[in-house]
Amino acid sequence: MSTPTIPTEAEGRVPTGSLLLYSLVIFPIALVNLPLNMVLPAFYARNTTVTLAAIGAVSFIARVFDAFADPVVGYLSDRLDSRWGKRKPWVLSGAFVCAVAILFLFSPPHSAGIAYYTLFCFMFYVGYALCDVPFKAWGTELSRHYSERSRIAIFSTLFSVAGAGGFWFALVAQVPFTHSTEINPAIFRAIAIGTAVMLPLTAILASMLVPRGEPVADHTATLKDMVSAVRNNRLLWRFCALVGLWNVGNGIFTSVFFIFITEYFKLGPQFAFLMLAYFFVQVSVLPLWLKVIRRFGKHRPGAISWAVGAVLPFTVLLIEPGPSAFWPAMALTCVSALLAAGGQVAPLAMLGDIVDYDILRTGVNRAGTYYAIKNVLLKLCMGAGMGIGLPLISWFGYKYGQPIEGMAKAGILLAYLVLPCIFGLAAAALTWNFPLDARRHEIVRRRIEQRAHRAAAAQAAHSVAA
Repeated sequence: MSTPTIPTEAEGRVPTGSLLLYSLVIFPIALVNLPLNMVLPAFYARNTTVTLAAIGAVSFIARVFDAFADPVVGYLSDRLDSRWGKRKPWVLSGAFVCAVAILFLFSPPHSAGIAYYTLFCFMFYVGYALCDVPFKAWGTELSRHYSERSRIAIFSTLFSVAGAGGFWFALVAQVPFTHSTEINPAIFRAIAIGTAVMLPLTAILASMLVPRGEPVADHTATLKDMVSAVRNNRLLWRFCALVGLWNVGNGIFTSVFFIFITEYFKLGPQFAFLMLAYFFVQVSVLPLWLKVIRRFGKHRPGAISWAVGAVLPFTVLLIEPGPSAFWPAMALTCVSALLAAGGQVAPLAMLGDIVDYDILRTGVNRAGTYYAIKNVLLKLCMGAGMGIGLPLISWFGYKYGQPIEGMAKAGILLAYLVLPCIFGLAAAALTWNFPLDARRHEIVRRRIEQRAHRAAAAQAAHSVAA
């Protein structure tokens, strides 16, 4: 077989308008997803009758439920079809459930208790599971071209990052009125109302105007075949290993990030500005990463992003804590954001190619199942990382409000620098020579399309004969 020509940019290209409408669905969810885990517990503890201990217990159970719900939704969305396609009905229903949950979860009355939090927390995760996995699977079906997958991933990441940054922008935007970046009930209520309106609206527009994608599978997935296919897909397991390693390291890093910036660097009042800069830079450099990935492929730019991003935080050792640390910390934040953008896009685009490899092997489209596996892996590994980071610094003697020095400082630096670096470099090493590059994926894509065309011709001939 001759070496295939890599498709041009125009071949298999999704119209920009459709891609914008598709990606816009993720913006309102991203707006609340980060504060749901980072700031909502403290907000409830200050403004309702709920305790942090109760919130922690409910949140843990809800995340476990969420992790188990993803594979179920992924499998069902692969198996159940409709005249609107496999993915759109799930995205729509999940958007409406999430909207109701967000409206109540982020604007609780002062009398709210743990039953209130539990009800709407679980309601949010039900809606999120219904929406998230089918949404990502839908993205792989919009185009099966290697470079176009990167473009779809870039747009999705752009709106996800913009949504996450929108929360911090709201905190900074209130400074002229409140002279503070602190979270207050009015800001939370405004964000809740805006999100509850945007989420169903964007889902409806995307479902009406964005194509469902071209079906190329030969038959429908069964549970037995799914287990066999997943177990025997070596590319998937390598992908799981590299994503798992990176997320464990990222979980450790994230668990101590707020403590490091606010207590070690003593930049608590400037934290919102640093976060806003981080997300602004990520959004700004995503078009640059698209050009890099189109030129050099997905896995090697992703590997470089993770490797350099793993080593870069060691530069904090050159920064003296205190008010003078703000501008060096800002510079480090911006460079980290530039690197992180590539590390976010590459795995999202790579998994779509692995789905195609499985379609070629088995004739079944398991995009929903594969993205569910990725979601479960992300949640479990991030949770494991956070379960390592916080107990570790506590074991080294860290206590809230006390000076970070001696063994406590060593523990903070171990969790913030050393362990994330080890996991990040291991993930980069596994990513560097990932087997499914642009040339090999083009072979996979063409064989899938040839088989689909033969099946369509055979079905047409059978209809004529009948």
